[in-house]
Amino acid sequence: MFQRRRQQNFGVYLLAYQLLNSGFIPPVTLLLIVFQIAVFLEIVPVFASWTLGQICLLPFSILGKREWYRLILPVFMHADDMHLYYNMISLLWKGRRLEPYMGSRRFFFTIFCFVLGTSVMTVAISYLMDEVFRIDGISLMSQCAVGFSGVLFALKVLLNTYFPYGDEYLLGWMPVPSRYACWAELLLIQMITPNASFVGHLAGILVGILYIWGPLERFVSVIDSCFLAAWVILGLFNFTRYNGTDYYENSFHNDFNSRNTYGQRAGYSHQPDPRQTYGWRTYQNQRNFDDYTGGFSEEEQMRQAVEESLRQRANRAPGAPPYPF
Repeated sequence: MFQRRRQQNFGVYLLAYQLLNSGFIPPVTLLLIVFQIAVFLEIVPVFASWTLGQICLLPFSILGKREWYRLILPVFMHADDMHLYYNMISLLWKGRRLEPYMGSRRFFFTIFCFVLGTSVMTVAISYLMDEVFRIDGISLMSQCAVGFSGVLFALKVLLNTYFPYGDEYLLGWMPVPSRYACWAELLLIQMITPNASFVGHLAGILVGILYIWGPLERFVSVIDSCFLAAWVILGLFNFTRYNGTDYYENSFHNDFNSRNTYGQRAGYSHQPDPRQTYGWRTYQNQRNFDDYTGGFSEEEQMRQAVEESLRQRANRAPGAPPYPF
């Protein structure tokens, strides 16, 4: 069973230092990193009341006890501070490349799809290995897993597809073709850290491949289109409602002003009683805007401004350019 080790926060400090010296970080990537730091520090109330053993991705509890929350919540939790550090640094690197390329909204929905997809794929692989193929010595249904690694492997598939290079270097010196880099990294991580969730990492690669080949990409496109359509509809509704209110208010004021203007031009202007006041405003204290405009309309003011500008430009003596050409 996992136990939260709150006293070991060196990885959090190191991660904060890296974030502060990383320059611009796309918004969705930054939000995901900050959220998972808050989860690890037990700032988020939903996660603070659970231990890792109670909330980890456990296929037996998901299928047998219908604890569906285990499909999403454990993805954002980490076993220790260094687990959090390495995953978030990997997310920072991948997010700074993929989010500007895909767009923040599309990247957000892709991450959401990968969070749910990698968990479902992990449960499916565990069920097939234990209940269908019945391989002796393997009990994947009772293995507990936490962390963002599965999503990171799915993002790595996208990164190698959208930004193909000749070779990638594992550990800084081992050249591997980019199309096979995720598989080589899967085996390398399993050799270095045997306790890592091999099934969770494999599930991430398979989900990334399903996205590249089409099914999941179309699913994300549908979600993105529905969200955009809902946003446009709500925006048009609010715009229409605002303009409708503004229309009636403006029409009332325009009608009132036109009546006053008509009465003044026709010689039927009414002079209000100066003794008649309403609070602090009086008719005597109203500003005469002709003092500022000279009695000219907006068109006349604009024409005079243009003529004055042309006249000043014609009187200006030509000078040498500031830089030689």
